[in-house]
Amino acid sequence: MTQYKEEAFTSMSEIDRLLDYYQFTHDPFAPRTPGFRFFTPKRKPVLAELHHLARYSSQLLVVTGPEGSGKTLLRQALVASSNKESVQCIVLSAREFSNEEALLGYICQAANADGRDVGSLLQKAQDSEAVGIQLYLVVDDAEELESSALGMLAEIAEAGQSAPRVFLFADEVQIASALQSLQTSPEDGAVHMAALQPLDLAETRDYLGQRLEGAGQGIELLADEQVAAIHTRSQGWPGGINNAARKVMFEAMEQAPIAAAARVGRGGLPLRTLVAVALVALGVGFAWYMGDQPKEPETTVLALPDPIPEVRLSGEAAVEPSAPPTAPLPAGAEPIAPSVPSPASPSIPVSPDATSDISVAEPVPEQVESSAVEVEAVSQAPSVEVKPAPPVVTPKPQPAEAASAQPPIASPAATPKPAEAIGSIRKTEWYRQQSASRYAVQLLGTRSEQAATAFVKTHAQLGDIGYFETMHQGAPWFVVTQGSYGGRQAAQAGVANLPQTLRDSKPWPRSFGDIQKSLR
Repeated sequence: MTQYKEEAFTSMSEIDRLLDYYQFTHDPFAPRTPGFRFFTPKRKPVLAELHHLARYSSQLLVVTGPEGSGKTLLRQALVASSNKESVQCIVLSAREFSNEEALLGYICQAANADGRDVGSLLQKAQDSEAVGIQLYLVVDDAEELESSALGMLAEIAEAGQSAPRVFLFADEVQIASALQSLQTSPEDGAVHMAALQPLDLAETRDYLGQRLEGAGQGIELLADEQVAAIHTRSQGWPGGINNAARKVMFEAMEQAPIAAAARVGRGGLPLRTLVAVALVALGVGFAWYMGDQPKEPETTVLALPDPIPEVRLSGEAAVEPSAPPTAPLPAGAEPIAPSVPSPASPSIPVSPDATSDISVAEPVPEQVESSAVEVEAVSQAPSVEVKPAPPVVTPKPQPAEAASAQPPIASPAATPKPAEAIGSIRKTEWYRQQSASRYAVQLLGTRSEQAATAFVKTHAQLGDIGYFETMHQGAPWFVVTQGSYGGRQAAQAGVANLPQTLRDSKPWPRSFGDIQKSLR
């Protein structure tokens, strides 16, 4: 089975360039990172199995996997998850204690046994068992053990229910041959083998996301093609993923256009300083250019409708706003002459010579119409029923339809209603109500709530789009998501249905359980 060895850059300056370019707080792919969380997929079931067998079995427990498969991290998780009040763990590496005498002496000393032999160790384990404390012997790099030392540990494990529990973390091939030399195999029931498995492509993506988030960034730094390349190179083993990811990101940094500027400035100012200087120069140039441009007056052009027919009233009556121009008359019909105005109710005509465009100094509300002045002028008159004057038709032989044609009765212009949003915006309470096993597609992360709101409104046509607030590096962080899918595969299928502009930003599935843990 392929083994992976940790490959370092030629100097620390290479690591510094990587951190500076991607704005990492630390190297996310180092073997030991600050605040690293144990990655549970394909590892948590093995951990639970070890705790179960340690409680109910007296077998020699052997965890196998190639170098870089995560054996050491699993060993650390085993010790960290053990109950400190009921378990005493003695942890050592076979690289330091490979022979039987040195190994037994160290274990007896760490357990505070009376002697330096197997009998004294078993007696100490029995005394600890009587007071509710179980003794764990955890050996890393167990493939380095000599045959006599391996045989002694097998003897200790088989000594009974009160005997120490023995955990070996080793390379699969080497430990298998060592056990065969002792004529001990999993088939005889004295040994339990637990082989670690590589991660699949989705788990590789999740692992990379966890590592990048720990360093202050996210999985959006890597394109899908890069994630696939990392998975192929590493074959899914965590140690190989770390090495391959560092190489891929370093290659992308070297190929990016900004890398050339970084190389030019390597002997002078740092990259951040060069970028800051460039931005300042751009701002100064833009301000200088805009300073020489004459300012145009701010005007608003209001387009009025076509000339409006004159309205005449009879009696003291309130009038409603004029309607827009009526439809053209039918063929052959004569225009209707206006009625004679009553002296008691003067008409307020609107001149048909009004211009179609008016320039004003201040913005004019969209609801303003040319008949507004008429409404204001007659608003104080008593409200009575309006009786329209009978139409006057010029005597002329016309078809019956044309002679009886009447223009449509004008009605007040309806005030336009704002268009309703096609989709609804989801917020924090909606995220809390979702099942933890369902998935959403994360589209955006930003420090600005205004930017998140604008993004959601821009893409409001999408179903179940919204944003929630969380904390990132001690400051508020607003995350925009879309959809509520039954599982990861359904969410990935939903990504394919997003507009191309959103797919280009590399959205990725995220469970609601993970979102609910991070809600502020």
